[in-house]
Amino acid sequence: MVTGRGLEEAFAGIDYCAGAMAEMRDGIRLAADIYQPRADGAYPVLLMRIPYGKEVASTPTLAHPAYFARQGYIVVTQDVRGRGDSEGTFDPFRQEVNDGYDSVMWASKLEKSNDQVGMYGFSYMGYTQLLAASARPPALRAIAPMMTAFDWHTGWFYRDGILQASSVLYWISQMLRDDAKRRKLPDFKDYDDCWMNFGRLCYEMPLVQADPITRPEAPSYGREWLEHSSFDAYWKEFDLLSRADELDVPMFHLAGWYDFFLRGNYDGYRAMTNCNSGHRENQFLLTGPWAHMPWGDTLGGENFGPEGKIDISALLVQWFDFWLKGIEPENEMKGTRYFVMGANQWHTSPSWPPPETRLVDYFLYSESSANSRFGDGSLESEPGEGVENHFVYEPDYPVLAPGGNQNGGTLPGPFDQSEAQQFNNLLVYTTKPLEENLVVAGRPACRLYVRSSAPETDFVVKLTRVTKDGCALFLTLGASRLNRGKCDDNGITQLDFEMDDTACQFQRGERIRIDVASSAFPLMIRNPNTGLSSERVSSPAEFQRALQVVYNNAKYPSKVILPIMPSENGNT
Repeated sequence: MVTGRGLEEAFAGIDYCAGAMAEMRDGIRLAADIYQPRADGAYPVLLMRIPYGKEVASTPTLAHPAYFARQGYIVVTQDVRGRGDSEGTFDPFRQEVNDGYDSVMWASKLEKSNDQVGMYGFSYMGYTQLLAASARPPALRAIAPMMTAFDWHTGWFYRDGILQASSVLYWISQMLRDDAKRRKLPDFKDYDDCWMNFGRLCYEMPLVQADPITRPEAPSYGREWLEHSSFDAYWKEFDLLSRADELDVPMFHLAGWYDFFLRGNYDGYRAMTNCNSGHRENQFLLTGPWAHMPWGDTLGGENFGPEGKIDISALLVQWFDFWLKGIEPENEMKGTRYFVMGANQWHTSPSWPPPETRLVDYFLYSESSANSRFGDGSLESEPGEGVENHFVYEPDYPVLAPGGNQNGGTLPGPFDQSEAQQFNNLLVYTTKPLEENLVVAGRPACRLYVRSSAPETDFVVKLTRVTKDGCALFLTLGASRLNRGKCDDNGITQLDFEMDDTACQFQRGERIRIDVASSAFPLMIRNPNTGLSSERVSSPAEFQRALQVVYNNAKYPSKVILPIMPSENGNT
């Protein structure tokens, strides 16, 4: 083992070795830092495979590896192929199955290892665990894939074919900047500037030719992600949802209500609990009021109280203590544990959604105009004979994402939407004040009957909680792409789509609200309303306005469908 570059004594009671090399089956060597208890004995191994630097080791959100080593683990943080001190060329996703298998088996044979390995980490580090597990290395006993997706196309990159622009473009520019630095490209500054100002990419046209991410000398993966907007053979290679049976391992899933991986997290958990794996019952899902980072008690101007922050690293130790050491956890780690916003309390359930929920229809209704929150749009328990509602979608002036437009990026969180809901370029529907507390827990859905003057366009629905003082706190959204060719004889299309999962208590006197628009920019790329791919439109001069129509009558009963907890569970 290579020693710790002068840091051998930096960790009390821990031996630290930097730069240990693991040889993969094709001869490429991957670098790892190792933290292990100094005391004699055999210990299980916790492995993290990371593209951001093995020294970082997810420490913005999780405890330093030294913490886990002090709990009786050998901790290995490894640079994936083509990153940090590892050899080879970085090719996201494609390299991680074989390298994951080989690295698990290598880690299991380290000095002091007892041949049992667990894997942990969030985001890309979560997906490296899933891909390693798909190869079924014998030494792998349990994993903790946090804030990640089992299928990156549907779980992050695209929503019904709509590019998740701000988060995807940030990650592309970050990855290519790191590649340019590693390869010492003479135009590194261009990639550095792109990363520091990634928001400008949201305005680049055509996006599939955006500079510098599509330069010939740049790795091809960024360009490929933008060129494959549909779920085609390119993405199917990375789809583990359909292969959940292969992932026969206990998993600690972690999600955040405002994380861009939320949908992918929940799809993965559902796939694992519904598959034929022998470990389908050994899945644990924890969801808090968090974004991708940080995992605390405050987000988007809201404080969720002392319950909002819990010690995830301590829970990880309990998880691995059980699966790698046979030590029972303080509380059973199965099913789901989820934070109910509004009540600011944790709830548990054996499954998701909680089995006691029932689906309740809230029908869109308007007698004249539902434009803005000053209109007459309402949510009713029965469909009525309302008039159709209209709004104009202008790609040049899109409705903004819940967190606004921050120089081409957007902020996650429960931001107040009441200001945005004053405009007439969206429709707003609100219930009467609630007579008792009501808890929504699950995945809301929408059925809209719509028409558009555009050959192709998008519809976006946001769910908000209207407090007694009039704030409309963002909870979740869903979106769907409309093709005018898919309509009935009257030219009307039924759009059915899901929103992201959520859990929130609406207090007595508060109101449920949705708004309907055709954009949430820059969270999602703007549809040009021309039928041309959003990533391929060459200039804003090609944008077209679209007249959007939403119907709300007995024949075309547009509605939002909410998973509601029984009132006795909703009251706190």
